Amino acid sequence: MRKKRLDPYVRDILGTIRRRRLAGPGDVVLAAVSAGPDSTALVGALAALRDRGELAGVAAVHVDHGLRPGGADDAACAAASCALLGVPFESVAVRVGPGNVQAEARRARYAALRAAAARAGATRIATGHTRTDQAETVLLRLLRGAGARGLAGIPPRRGAIVRPLIDRPRADGIAFCARAGLAWRDDPTNATPRFARNRLRLSAWPALLALAPAAERALARAADLARADERALSLLAAGLAGDGTSIDVEALMAQPLAVRRRAVRRLWKAAGGRAATLEAKHVDAALALARRQGPGRVSLPGGREARCRYGRLELGRSPPRGARKAGLEVIIPGPGRYPLGGGGSAEIRVGQSDAIPWPLTLRARRPGDRFRPDGGRGSKKLKGWLIDRKVPQEARDALVVLAAGASIVAIPALGVVAAGFGPSGAGLSVSLTS
Repeated sequence: MRKKRLDPYVRDILGTIRRRRLAGPGDVVLAAVSAGPDSTALVGALAALRDRGELAGVAAVHVDHGLRPGGADDAACAAASCALLGVPFESVAVRVGPGNVQAEARRARYAALRAAAARAGATRIATGHTRTDQAETVLLRLLRGAGARGLAGIPPRRGAIVRPLIDRPRADGIAFCARAGLAWRDDPTNATPRFARNRLRLSAWPALLALAPAAERALARAADLARADERALSLLAAGLAGDGTSIDVEALMAQPLAVRRRAVRRLWKAAGGRAATLEAKHVDAALALARRQGPGRVSLPGGREARCRYGRLELGRSPPRGARKAGLEVIIPGPGRYPLGGGGSAEIRVGQSDAIPWPLTLRARRPGDRFRPDGGRGSKKLKGWLIDRKVPQEARDALVVLAAGASIVAIPALGVVAAGFGPSGAGLSVSLTS
């Protein structure tokens, strides 16, 4: 039996799926349906591809954000279309948290989609983003001064999320719904000028199309070109930065600026920072710090900072204020265990007690402290000795030392003792517990 001919719109969608490798015959696809024309065209096209054997199965989910009246009517409309297509359907309600409404709604929506995909056994989650959405996104980001990463627009695929309609204009989907007898509903909020995208659609976009009728196609192509450039630059940055939180400054500064910026963003991600919070000015500040080729630090969002020391640029959490234990001062009259407060304690052991100038003091390091390690020649300032051994500043500030006046007898955290107090002398050892 000859297979039924595919609708031209569905044939184009199949071409996108194959060319962009969005899904295959073994995939079950969950369609996100809002009851709008784009998502209705999406589930209709996917159902046709399922019937043709191009997909293993299709399911659909409607997410009600509870932000406007009419959510139940939208769900009913989407359910009717899915019933006509023989697509399993469910509707779920989500709670949108405080903050940026659009960002929080998106976060809640995608969490609900992933949960629904797990219930349906879906291997892909499809959304109804069209070429029209892509063009609008690129234009809006261009107006904000975005670089290649932003101008890459909406990715056709990100992990399990796929966008089969990304190469077709919204008008084509509307025409397909009419041919297929699929009803859809308009979102009344699309007519309000509250959001920048709506203002673009209602005023600027018609004028732009009058000036350049092929603007949508051209902007979508620009997104594909920018995405390819971004991918190449990101691969260079990945080879430079790897998955760590620090990078050699000399190697970093030898790269083009575009690679340096992406390397800093990789360090930021490895340090646990959220991509959305690191602005261009933060990246530039970190690179300016590296250009100085000397020790320093700059604050970054989320309680993090960029640090430059010992020829490396490092991104990580800022040390807590007051890391230096300035209030700690415990008199040690002899060997034994001594409470330090907060549940911590210090245990002092010695081999020859009479070789120790009791009493000693367990305290934070101070300006002017001097240290002569066991086996070393002469003493030097403790700060300089620590710097020579590349002990980070935040670690230096948090050190507890065992001292006789300004002479350091031991540094417990580093496991070192002064000359004359180690195994070849008094046999002193100090251990701290928290």
